Amino acid sequence: MKRKVIALTGGIGSGKSEVARILRTWGYKTVDCDLLARRVGQNPEVVSRVEKLLGGNCVTDGQLNRKVIREIVFKDKALLREYEQIFFEKVKQLLTDSIKSTDGVVFVEIAVLDAFDFDFAEIWRVESDEAQRIERVVSRDGVSAENVKNTVSIQKTYNNATRVIVNNGSLEELTNAVKKALDDSGLLK
Repeated sequence: MKRKVIALTGGIGSGKSEVARILRTWGYKTVDCDLLARRVGQNPEVVSRVEKLLGGNCVTDGQLNRKVIREIVFKDKALLREYEQIFFEKVKQLLTDSIKSTDGVVFVEIAVLDAFDFDFAEIWRVESDEAQRIERVVSRDGVSAENVKNTVSIQKTYNNATRVIVNNGSLEELTNAVKKALDDSGLLK
């Protein structure tokens, strides 16, 4: 089987990572663009560019302070775009490298679907009620509800999804929804 790359997208707290975890337990390959961006963010040149853009309080001991960065960039769309541009091409290259030798299906967890031009065979969007998303992220990341609301309000919703997985219930319900999406796509192992 030749390689088939499927985007797994959705807003913060929607459950993309949980869907990816479920897929991995069933033997599917996944790539997390957030993890790739963290690798890019360890590059001293990138750290310097972020510090120049956002100020010294965004860097602690030579490392990006993501909590501070998040408080700043998700209040200003233009600043967020500038910040993202520092990362996008480098993340695209790491993504391309990580799937280059892969056969079969690869799911790419990516929050900003239009971050760079990439030829995804399908787009799967994970969605969840905003209140649940906020609660999940506050609990997971230790940030304020206001911070999460700012992030939610600035993120785009991609309406061109091939499949939509709704994550408003239990883990069992989410697992069944992922299984159905795989079955409907002809990808169920």
